Amino acid sequence: MPDTKHVVLIHGTWCRGDSWGPTRAAFEERGYTVHTPTLRYHELPLQEGAMKIAPLSMRDYTDDLVALVHSLDSPPLIVGLSLGGLLAQLVAARTRHVGVVAACPVQAAGFIPNPTKMRGGLSLVGRHYLQPRPWAKPLYPPSFEQFRRWIANTQTEEVAREFFADLVCESGRAYCEAAFPFLDRGKATTVNFAAVTTPVLVIRAECDRAIPPQVAPWTATRYQRGTYVEIPRSDHLVFFAEALPVTMGHIDDWIAKNHVFALA
Repeated sequence: MPDTKHVVLIHGTWCRGDSWGPTRAAFEERGYTVHTPTLRYHELPLQEGAMKIAPLSMRDYTDDLVALVHSLDSPPLIVGLSLGGLLAQLVAARTRHVGVVAACPVQAAGFIPNPTKMRGGLSLVGRHYLQPRPWAKPLYPPSFEQFRRWIANTQTEEVAREFFADLVCESGRAYCEAAFPFLDRGKATTVNFAAVTTPVLVIRAECDRAIPPQVAPWTATRYQRGTYVEIPRSDHLVFFAEALPVTMGHIDDWIAKNHVFALA
């Protein structure tokens, strides 16, 4: 049996695999072999990739990630942030893996949002849905001011600007599938929760303004072996800067308590 302990890190909206830099290093320091895939066409410069990314479905992202997991010589730990947190769950339902970490996840189909708790999300992406055929248009990154207010609200100015500088476009179709799952006959954001019998850690950030606070605890209760934790004083970027060691500490404890890699 292979001795390699694989970790797959799935980035979030407007990002690339390279966004994981410090997090990748933290997992590698612990002896894991880390994979940081870039979602389809996200490696392209913002304008060049915009119209190629725009019509991609969450199913396209999921299919690509499933192929990566199937290519590994042993089941991995699947970790995702934000949109990546939802993708991690979709991939886990279709693959052999040892566990899932879904951090500040975008909601799966079935979650009923509280409109009063959606101000951040609406401020970031709401205008996208007001244009004709939003499912065929790229979802452009927010302004730096919006990013600073709703996503990087507890980060230093330096960290926020460094992260913001690398943002690219996101898929309008994928975001329509996430926002209006009842209109999506392909059920692209419907997670087969029952298919995931491994341990699942769902993380919320105390100061997250991008994701409604009910999403993470609701997600954790969907799983047979779900665990919910909150990162105090952190914004949406729980894997970065001062929040990173706190988040990694929770993951370390969860891995040890649940004997995660022993399941391989």
